[in-house]
Amino acid sequence: MVVLISIYRVWQRYFAVFRKNLLYGLVTTFVEPLLYLISFGFGLGSLVGTIQSGNIEVSYRAFVLAGIVGQAVLFQSFFEASYGGFIRMYYQRIFHAIAYTPVTLSEVLWGELIWNASRATLSATVVLVLGIAVGDFSIVGSLLLLPFCFLAALVFAALGLFVAAKSRTIDTISYPQYLLIFPMFLFCGVFFPISNLPQPIRTIAGVLPLAPVVSLVRTLNLGFPFEPLGLVFLLLFAILIIPLSRRAMFNRLVP
Repeated sequence: MVVLISIYRVWQRYFAVFRKNLLYGLVTTFVEPLLYLISFGFGLGSLVGTIQSGNIEVSYRAFVLAGIVGQAVLFQSFFEASYGGFIRMYYQRIFHAIAYTPVTLSEVLWGELIWNASRATLSATVVLVLGIAVGDFSIVGSLLLLPFCFLAALVFAALGLFVAAKSRTIDTISYPQYLLIFPMFLFCGVFFPISNLPQPIRTIAGVLPLAPVVSLVRTLNLGFPFEPLGLVFLLLFAILIIPLSRRAMFNRLVP
């Protein structure tokens, strides 16, 4: 019980900072998915028309909006944990400062991960609300998605925290950003079906953690076939990367 309260206090500290910069937080949360919706959903969507998967045919706007849910989870959680985590660890030394209180370093890191996942889930919720507003998503399907969005956000936040722990300088974070995060964004089904890719790339993209998130959004909101193997991969990533990132950060913070 004490551990949960301590983790909540760390989360509360981050929320207080977020509330102080509320205008910036709301702009960064709302504007990016809205721009994607207008440019790809309405702009490119008017050229593409519809997308078909099996017996399901949906508008390209609905298809790409489902992908943007996954993109919001990926970008918000990874960048907040990697760049934000590095700044808090190296420049502001917030992790050390909180650990000097009765809150332990383990609790600080859990608070960090859960806060990053909360921010990302908020971003995903914004996109889901946009999807409901334009008539592409269902309320029930969107509500069912939120726990999966939070789980995926934990995975991407843990990946970002691992990168922060292993980076000697803030510039080093650019390597996994361009070699892993952007390729996931481009090839994991956000803008087009993975089945359109050549077989080797399709196989790699299918096992990356963004692919099952996008697939689940389309299953619950657009009626696409459920792919249980993707959910298994997502759970395996969570089991693997969350402890790994915490251990890496412990090794970085504790000489």
